[in-house]
Amino acid sequence: MHSRSAVLLALLTLLLCVPPVPASATAGPYAEIDAYVRDRMRATHSPGLSYAVVGRDGPLHQRTWGTDGRGERVTPRTPFLWGSIAKPVTATAVMTLVQSGRLRLDDPVTDRLPGFRFGGPAHAAKVTIRHLLEQTAGISASATSRVTDCHGSGCPGAAGRLGALDGVEPLGPPGTKYAYTSANYLVLTAVVESVTGRPFADHLRQAVFGPAGMDGTVADAGSVRRRKLPPGHQFFWGVPAATADGFDEHGAGYGYLGGDLDDLAAFASLQLRAGSPVLTAESARLMRREGRVQGGAGTGYGLGWRVGGLDAPLDTAVWHTGATPGYSAMLFLLPRQNVALVLQQNVYGLTQDAAIMQVGFGAARMLAGAEPGDAPSASGYLLAVWGLTAVGLALVVAAGRSVQLLRRPASAPPRIAATAAWTVVGASPLLALVALGGVGQLRPLLTWVPDAFVAGCATACAGAVLAALRLTLAVRAPSAQWKRIRQRRTRFT
Repeated sequence: MHSRSAVLLALLTLLLCVPPVPASATAGPYAEIDAYVRDRMRATHSPGLSYAVVGRDGPLHQRTWGTDGRGERVTPRTPFLWGSIAKPVTATAVMTLVQSGRLRLDDPVTDRLPGFRFGGPAHAAKVTIRHLLEQTAGISASATSRVTDCHGSGCPGAAGRLGALDGVEPLGPPGTKYAYTSANYLVLTAVVESVTGRPFADHLRQAVFGPAGMDGTVADAGSVRRRKLPPGHQFFWGVPAATADGFDEHGAGYGYLGGDLDDLAAFASLQLRAGSPVLTAESARLMRREGRVQGGAGTGYGLGWRVGGLDAPLDTAVWHTGATPGYSAMLFLLPRQNVALVLQQNVYGLTQDAAIMQVGFGAARMLAGAEPGDAPSASGYLLAVWGLTAVGLALVVAAGRSVQLLRRPASAPPRIAATAAWTVVGASPLLALVALGGVGQLRPLLTWVPDAFVAGCATACAGAVLAALRLTLAVRAPSAQWKRIRQRRTRFT
């Protein structure tokens, strides 16, 4: 009995002498990354986020926080949209056709799409599949809005949108200028549909999703309904609101593609396994080789992947970011560590891009063994949109003052200089809005920066009313004076 007591006492003494384990150690090797991601979520007011560190055989670590656009808890099965991460997925699908011999990288696009007339027949005939993949077809970034972000049931398919590129001036001969635009990948969508004879989303499922184990992907309207995709969040004067529920039925090739955390992790695992059943080692190598343009300058873009272009230790990373209205995502392949990092958020603002995307860049740097780096601020945009709003409110106040003046009897005519100044001030926002509409930028503004669009429209309307009121005051005063003169003459006569 005494010996048992002695043993228990010795064990208790030993336990008391063992130093406590730090909280970070108990949380695992990724605790600091977890803490950093949470801090960035708070800084950018991101409602929901999920991320994973991925190895060749699947996730090594994953976390989810926050809520979706319906207020439900984010889990590894919550679907997000991935934006331009669709581009490496599309490039992978194209490479499966190249591997099977159904397509060649240097095939002219017009061989598959006779109606492709971008830049005129002579230019279009020289554009190849490779040019589209590496973003050197000569299509400018400004042409993107002509063929993308079409929300609603009446939107034409990929091939039906190509005519909008006919009048776009090429940046140069194919293969000589790099310009990142989703229009290239919309053309690729049409090419794949022409080669396979079926919808692009069906080819993705057969060639990529199925073999990779991406069972919950969102690639068309049917999968959006099945997965019950929640709306994403857009910023309105700095506050995220779940208003982004638009979906481009034919946009899976360039940006309207998504899924849950397991799906995105499965795609990253597939890319880490060079020589997998989907991609041969040679195909993977070609995709991750930096493209070249005339003169030997690197594009920083491979076949669907961004290659390098970041500070060490991410200088060898193969990566892509993506966004749709309301959603953002990032994927980094880190060859030195033979791991990947995937991250998705249910918030996006075009003018807050750097601040929102920093969470992925910082987490990837930490995974590669470095400090996360400084975080950009979105305060400049907030100042701009609130400034525009303040201008609109000032014009409303000025218009109200003009209404009061109209209710009073006219005495002296307003000064010409003052009238001209108020008219110019009032009409300027409306003229700016008309000019933006003339170059086709109103729809992109509404899609990507809705608060600035609303503030701009309200300011333009208030300004137009003010200009009309000031002109009315200017015309009314002389008329009133002539009326008084006539009345005096009538009394004397």
